[in-house]
This record gives sequence, C-alpha cells and structure tokens, in this order.
Amino acid sequence: FFLKTQIFLKSKGYFCDMDVLTKEQRRKNMQAIKSKNTEIELILGKALWARGHRYRKNNDKIFGKPDFTIRKFKIAIFCDGDFFHGKDWVTSKERIKSNVDFWHKKIESNIERDKVVSATLRKEGWTVIRFWGSDIKKNLNDCLMKVDRAIMEAKSVKYSSLKRHFNLDPRKLDGGEGLAYLTHYLQNKENTTGAIFEEEAEQYLLELGLAEDSEFQYELPIKYDVPFPPPLQPKFKFIDLFAGIGGFRLAFQNLGGKCVFTSEWNKFSKKTYEANFGEVPFGDITKIDEDIIPDHDVLLAGFPCQPFSIAGVSKKKSLGKEHGFKDETQGTLFFDIVRILDKKRPKAFLLENVKNLVSHDKGKTFKVIKGALEELGYSIHYKVLDGKHFVPQHRERIFIAGFDKAIYNGEEEFGFPELPDPSCIVEEILEQRVDPKYTLSDKLWNYLQNYAKKHKEKGNGFGFGLVDFEGITRTISARYYKDGSEILIPQEGKNPRKLTPRECARLQGYPESFVIPVSDTQAYRQFGNSVVMPLVRAIGNKLTEVILNERNSTKCN
Repeated sequence: FFLKTQIFLKSKGYFCDMDVLTKEQRRKNMQAIKSKNTEIELILGKALWARGHRYRKNNDKIFGKPDFTIRKFKIAIFCDGDFFHGKDWVTSKERIKSNVDFWHKKIESNIERDKVVSATLRKEGWTVIRFWGSDIKKNLNDCLMKVDRAIMEAKSVKYSSLKRHFNLDPRKLDGGEGLAYLTHYLQNKENTTGAIFEEEAEQYLLELGLAEDSEFQYELPIKYDVPFPPPLQPKFKFIDLFAGIGGFRLAFQNLGGKCVFTSEWNKFSKKTYEANFGEVPFGDITKIDEDIIPDHDVLLAGFPCQPFSIAGVSKKKSLGKEHGFKDETQGTLFFDIVRILDKKRPKAFLLENVKNLVSHDKGKTFKVIKGALEELGYSIHYKVLDGKHFVPQHRERIFIAGFDKAIYNGEEEFGFPELPDPSCIVEEILEQRVDPKYTLSDKLWNYLQNYAKKHKEKGNGFGFGLVDFEGITRTISARYYKDGSEILIPQEGKNPRKLTPRECARLQGYPESFVIPVSDTQAYRQFGNSVVMPLVRAIGNKLTEVILNERNSTKCN
C-alpha cells in the first residue's frame, strides 16, 4: 500500500492519505500495527510447521529477536514488511509524497538496524534468512525451499572434517586406488554415477577399519570446503584424463560441467588436484578398465607432449632414445584415449598437445592420430592457438576437437573461438614482495650468460630469456625448476630472479584462490606442464554450445 503513500484506518475501514491524519489518529494507527504474529508470520509459521520444522518465535534471548529461530541448526528467520523495512528502497522511496522526511528517516533507520542485526547474528554463527512479506504471500514455496536448503547445509559434514575423520591423506598414496574410489564416490553419491565407485569405496574403508562408522552411511550431504567444489546442478558431464593439476577441469567446471572421472599418475599432481577439487585422481591410465569410467558427454585430455615437443625430441635424440609413438612409455598413451573413446562414445572430446605434434615425423604422427579418431566415427576440428591472447605468455598449442558423427552427422556448428587482441603484460602478474631465494646466485647467473654467449657465437638461439615488463614471456616448461632460464625477471642492482610459483599460476591463467600445496620444484613442474586455463575455457564454451544444443543431451542426474 505504500505505493500510494496511504495508510489503512482500521476504525474507518478505508485508506487515508497520511497528511490528513491527526496526531491522535496516526498514533492509534501505528499502535495497531503488529510487531509480532503478523499476517506474513502466521502464513510462514504454519507452512514451516507443516513441513516438520520446529521453531521458537520471537526469542528475546537472541539478538534482534528473530521472528523464528531453529536453534538446532542455528537458523534465524525474519519476516520483513515491504514498507517498513524498505523493499526496493532506491526506487520505492521516491513514491513517498507526504511526510517525506519522517518516513525516509524511519525506514532508513530500520534498514540499517536490519543490517546490524544480520551481521551480528552471522558473526555469532547463525544462518540469517530474511523474507519480504510480498515474497511470503506470492512465493511461499520458494521461501520454504530456502529454509530447507539452509537446514541441509547445517546438517552437512565438511569435506575437510571427513578427510580428518577417515585420515584421507593424499600425501601417503601407496599406489592403490582406494582414495580415488572413495573421493569419486563421495562426489557422485547423490546420482547414479556413484554406484560405479560404491563397492570399492566401501572395501577401502573396510580395510581401514572404518566401514561400520556411522558417517560412512552417508546420511549427511557433504559440504566441499575446497576452492572449486563440484557444481550442484551440472549442465553436462565430462572426464579429465592426464589431468595434471586440473586446468581442463577448472575451465569446464566453470562452464557448468560435472567431472565424473579423473586420471593422473603423478602423486604430487594428485596432491594439488585433491587440494583444489576434493577428489583424488585414479592412476596409471593403461591399467584403468573402461567399465569403471561413467558415461559422459565430453572427454578431455592433454596427453603427454614430451614425445612430440621440439625440446623433448631434441633431448631424446641426443640421448639416443626413441620419440613420438616409438616412445613406448609416453608416446603410445594416446591409444588409451582411443580405447576409452571407443568404449564410452562421448558426444565430443577436446585434446591438447604441443604445436610440434602437427609436424612431428614429417606429419606422419598427426596423420595417425587424426586417422585413428576419424576411424572411431568422429568428425575432427583442429587448430594451433596461442595463450598470449589471455595471459602474458607465448604458448602455442594444438587443440583437437571431435564430435560423434552418429549424433551430429558431421554437421555440428563448431568453430574455434575468435581470440581477443593480446593485452596482458608481464608486469601485471608479478608479486610486489618476493623472497630473495628466487634471485639467481652469482654462479648460476654467470653460467647462464656464458652459455648464451657460447651458443650465440655458434649461431644457435639457445640462452636465457630476460623479460620485458611491458611484453610477454617465453613458454614456461616443466624444466623451469632447474634454473628458470627461459623466464627471468630483471631486478635493479642485482641478479635477475625466477618467477615465484604464484606468478607461474597467474602466467597460466589460474585464479588466486588456486591452492599450491607442494614444494616450489613440484609447482614449477606442474604449471610448466599445465594449460592456459582461460584459453581452454574459451574453446570449451564453443564446444559445449554444440552439445547443450543437442536435444538428446545426456541427462545429469
């Protein structure tokens, strides 16, 4: 009723302009306004009780005297009348035309008090829920669902608490897959995917003597207090192979995807992955049975690049070792991707590797890869893209996208994204205060200068990379931990320094909230092997547009 700036006179039974009220009429009318047991409180209270929620009303021992308190879960609920508590105040205050100063001061005072009450209660550990009166009347079910969610949240057990309870320590991986089964089950227990991992997860806890524990019954939902928890309402499902530290996962999770399976053999990368996503990857992909991999919409894989990279090929040749597909320890891992694609038939896939993959062995290697994927019945799109469009790093990688012809008939409307003009510079990723340990020693700095001079005289391009603050860096590699020579930061009056692990994370486009739980040596290896996350997200956005527009998209349970 405040839209008309009129007020209802109970004694007369009609609305009256506030200006025409006498002081006595206004006093009686204000007294008639209830501070408790209002219409909206009665509506909400009755509905909460019918839903089985037991509460106490107007508990004056709780700061602010909430309209409803559910002490068991520390939930405080307020029913705020639209007019007196200032709903949409920025616009609605303009509609008050009479006694403006009085009502503005009164309502703004109420607004400020509501803020103080809410902040104080939250500081004391309460979950505060405030409903507008109009929402209670028009959208009661939405209000009830919000209370339901708050109660479920209060009932949930934190992932960190569960880790401590079950002594889940990814640093003590013994080569078994128990932790992978358990954490995959925990992330998927609410849907049909969880059944794939349940038996092995239970067996793992049985071996630890914890299977009979009440918390293993999983009656409580899990609150993932990790930087990047799984989405509650995913739009599609994907798997993350050769996962590293999760660059692909982070990109596709940001697009609304749910990761239902992960594989990564390196124990240090597993530690970083678990710290950020709350899930331990399965190990050696060559030993993974396709039957334990859940159905999914998209397969993601940045398969090992060393057998095909320019640096990797040069090094292997110098050591008399095989490279490419002849490198049986790494080069043939591509065919494990083929094996899984053939068995699971996802709608689409996205693969990543070094630029040199296209030209390796005079193009024969890429011809074999492309032919194998096409033989499976996938239409192939590929392109070399540079990460410099998103981060201050020159990093060219080939991306291969594929779509199942049985679904799209080779007519999918997919194209790699138009990339923004490069605008990032090195200075933007640098930390202000850096530990002196990252400064090169005199011995190392002299060695690098002499090494560069020697190769320059021979006409080679080998040498250190001293960066321009206004420019971009060379490609960071997994060997950066050795001497940092490819990317060195100039320092006034002293030797240059290496990037810090956090700066490496920024160089690959990882957010500041990304946890780095490993040593500097391992962090350098991990970020050097990773992907430019924003570039993957841009490609993923185009790919997911195709699969989400496909009418028969796999339903996310």
